[in-house]
Order: sequence, then structure tokens, then C-alpha cells
Amino acid sequence: MPTIEDVAKLAGVSIATVSRVINGSGYVSERTRYRVWKAIEELGYRPEISAKILASKGKLFHAYIFASKRILSPLQTSGILGEFYGVIIKAIEENCEKLGIKVELKFLEEFSKYTDTDGYIFVGGDVTREFIREAKSEKKPFVLVDHYIPGERVDCVISDGYDGAVYATNYLISRGFKKIVHIHGPLQPYGFKMRYDGYKDAMEKAGLMPRFYECDDTEEGTRKIVDIMLNSYGIPEAIFTSNDSIAFWVIKRLKEHGLKIPDDVSVVGFDDIVDAENFDPPLTTLRVFKYEMGCVACKRLHELLTKVNPHPLRTLVFTQFVKRKSTK
Repeated sequence: MPTIEDVAKLAGVSIATVSRVINGSGYVSERTRYRVWKAIEELGYRPEISAKILASKGKLFHAYIFASKRILSPLQTSGILGEFYGVIIKAIEENCEKLGIKVELKFLEEFSKYTDTDGYIFVGGDVTREFIREAKSEKKPFVLVDHYIPGERVDCVISDGYDGAVYATNYLISRGFKKIVHIHGPLQPYGFKMRYDGYKDAMEKAGLMPRFYECDDTEEGTRKIVDIMLNSYGIPEAIFTSNDSIAFWVIKRLKEHGLKIPDDVSVVGFDDIVDAENFDPPLTTLRVFKYEMGCVACKRLHELLTKVNPHPLRTLVFTQFVKRKSTK
């Protein structure tokens, strides 16, 4: 039976750090948290949540976490590490348990089958207006994470993509770049739309012409868009992408065209997933505080379940610019 000492040794951290990760007490960096989670998974360690902690929360609740098959299927195959939504879901699972909310993970596409619960947390941009209205009809509290639907006044927790995009674009402009391109995924998800708007507004405010290219958020689609950009626009001085995965694919394709990063083109991503730090070159990006978003969503659901502050809230979590070697 693995112990907390075994977890600490495998993760290369102290026992106190493992304890902070398990109990959600004190600050632990996201990358250190990954290492602890990985060690827990590899060893099959099952931390015990103190019964008295749960008992102190009073009534116990049950909730479902809903995310699309597009999000959940890769997570079920590859685990939590390196996955944007994997971190958010892990945070929800850990923190709901501490608040006395038992959660189960379900496919969004099967929502109508699983309404026999106290509340819901919807994760990701695949949640449509129709899902929200169906959830409203159930008259049970719910929270959206990493998504917002204008006009639907429901509780949601999102990263401030607009502010992050403005900061990143202004950073590139301050370095003397003028030919700055934005390559983004489909704009239906609110997160991508906010980043698009932030880039566009920052460019226009600086008196520069925005230039955008939309890909389908896949490697093959991104490669095609890079080719189209180079043929129609030429070589930009800098590229700002709507997430880190797109940035990776852009850099790979630019290298295949013989371009050097950042000597020929600077590239900025968005999200700061685990692989960003270890990419070649290490990626300059905007860090989204994914674990914190999951924590806030849990606390908000608990407030709704206990009828505290029932008026809907839209909570924005600021990003942080992380300078690495993919930009001059």
C-alpha cells in the first residue's frame, strides 16, 4: 500500500508539499501540483479525506460535472497531465470533496439522462444555449467554467482572455513589431472570441492593421492556415495564437518552411499548459490559472446549494504573461 512518503519521493517534493496539494492548503505552483498528481496516479495512492472535515460542512450534496466527449475522451486516454481541462476538472473534484459535494464526471451529450442530483458544473465551450436552458428548466443550481453565453445570466467562471490578449499584443508592439498576426480557433467558444477581440482592439488602438486567420484547432488545419498566411500575407514579424496547442503547430510548420523562432518570427501562445515550458523553443504565453478557476467554481456551486448569494455572478480570473524564448 503506497504512502504519502512514497508520493513525496517519486514527485521529488517534501511530504508537506504533498499534504498541501491533497488538502488544498497553502500555495503550490501548478507544475509542482502536476508532479504530485502524476506520482499519486502512478502509485495508485488514495489520500483519505478526513471524515470530520466533511462532517463540518453540514449537509452533504451530490453534483455532476459535465464536459463534452471532445474534452473527456482525450483525458480518459492520456490522464490529467498537460491537459487544460484536466487541471480544471481535477481541481473541481478535489475541492468539491472538501466542501462536502460528491461529484461524478459525465458526458455533456448525455445531460438529459443525469438530472437526478443537487447541482451541476458545466466545463468548456461546447455548452450551448440549449443546454443552459434545459439546465434552467431543472431549477437546480449550476456553474459554467471556461465559458460564458451572452444574454444567459448564469453563474460562470472564466479567464480574462480579453485582458490577456491586449497585454500580449501590446508587449509585441512595444518591441517594435508592426506585422502581428492572430491565428485562432473557431470563435463560437467565448474564450477564443475574447482573445480575438483583445488582439483586434489593441492593434487598432496602436494604429496598426489587424490580420487574422481562423483554423479548426487541429494540427492539420493549423498547418494549412500557416501555408495560406505565408502565401497571401508573407512572413509576419510576430504571431499571437489563441492557445498553446495552436502555437506549437504554428512553430512546427514555420520551421518546416525554414524559418527560425524567434529570429525570423516571434510566437506567443495562450494557456501555459505543461508542455509550453519544455517546447523548442520554450513558449512565451499567457498563463491561465486553471486550478484556481476550478476552485472558484466549487465555492460558487456550494454557495448556490446552500442558498448564499443567489444572484448570478460572472467571475473573471486574470491571466499572467510568461516570457520565454519564442519571442525576441
